Amino acid sequence: MSTQDEELLLSLESSLRNALATFGPSSQQYRSIKYMVDEQAAKIALRKLSLNAEVTAKKEGRMAVNLPLRPKGV
Repeated sequence: MSTQDEELLLSLESSLRNALATFGPSSQQYRSIKYMVDEQAAKIALRKLSLNAEVTAKKEGRMAVNLPLRPKGV
């Protein structure tokens, strides 16, 4: 995970804790930030999977294929 990704995720998690303490778990503010935290965590996880696939493919002497992901309903 890059430093920029780490910093963004840490910042979002801090904002999430503040929104929880200030507005509560059912507030629009908390839910919006929670969505951003989940989205960033998923983005990081996908990037790690992609990098791991490339490293494994190189070790095995084959090409990794990165397929674009589309959201549901698109």
